[in-house]
Amino acid sequence: MKRPSIGDVARHAGVSTATVSRALNAPDTVTEKTRRKVQEAVDSLHYVQSETARNFKLQRANAVLVVAHDVGSIYYSELFRGIQRRAQSSNYTVSITNPSPGGTQDLILANLRTAKVDGVIILSGHRITAEDFALMKKLYSGTPPIVALGEERGNLKVPQILIDNEHAGYVAGRHLIEMGHTLIGHTYAPHNTPVRRARANGLRRALTEAGLPVRPEFFFECGFEVGLGRNAARTFLSLAQRPTAVFCANDLAAMGFINEVYKNGLSVPDDISILGFDDIVVAESYIPALSTIHQPKDEIGRRAMNLLLDIIEKRNVNPVPVVEIPVHLIPRDSVKRIVREP
Repeated sequence: MKRPSIGDVARHAGVSTATVSRALNAPDTVTEKTRRKVQEAVDSLHYVQSETARNFKLQRANAVLVVAHDVGSIYYSELFRGIQRRAQSSNYTVSITNPSPGGTQDLILANLRTAKVDGVIILSGHRITAEDFALMKKLYSGTPPIVALGEERGNLKVPQILIDNEHAGYVAGRHLIEMGHTLIGHTYAPHNTPVRRARANGLRRALTEAGLPVRPEFFFECGFEVGLGRNAARTFLSLAQRPTAVFCANDLAAMGFINEVYKNGLSVPDDISILGFDDIVVAESYIPALSTIHQPKDEIGRRAMNLLLDIIEKRNVNPVPVVEIPVHLIPRDSVKRIVREP
């Protein structure tokens, strides 16, 4: 039996093939009466629209571009896995790129303009300026199909996935305090990142609420790399009085810090307790197993892809939705409980 065509549906409904196409692919552009006539014809003829034809009409590539500024990062690779799994379940392919400095906007615009991708997920939202987003919005007549991983509520003009970094810093501080520590330090996240301020502020709030001192000399310059964690540990080792616990910018910095401490004849957690951030895949198998703030990276990636698909498929979403993902503490072996005499 011959498969019904869009022309068959048009004749059955008494409309043009163009009207059938609009009714199926852009129903808001036709009247309710016309939509009903077309749908009745579709149901009567058992018409099934070709996915290839549908994508052509919608100018879809069924492809998504992921922009990461460090494709070799363990953290970003775990995020990418969540994105890819969700994309595959909807028959989308995913490519990842690491643009040169200052080239992100041109890369995104080129891919969107040539219809090589249907949308973009940016894994470092703070790297894209407000001017970048304003230009994209102007060129694409509305919010472009972009989702970003934000680091601070309201600092991006596109839909974003974020965690509450200030609260995460507070949770880290509360844990160290509850473990009996009163002299607590912190290795800062990189300069010019919202998480630097937010996580440090969360820790300061926890210390202040507990009536404990916030000592500037216990806040060390650092970043998200092992080598920078080692540098922070060297500053720690130079202090006459040292903190008994340090909350690190991320797990890699924590591992570098621990490595330097051991090289100088001290141990973790007996001489210094270390708390990381991210819960990367190697954190549990590190020695000592790293206590850390867990970010559900697979879920973050999946939710980012979900949000982008909602925009691409024009499902009901807010103009600039924000999806906040909770974090939680994973206690392991790198934080020691201090028991004080009554």
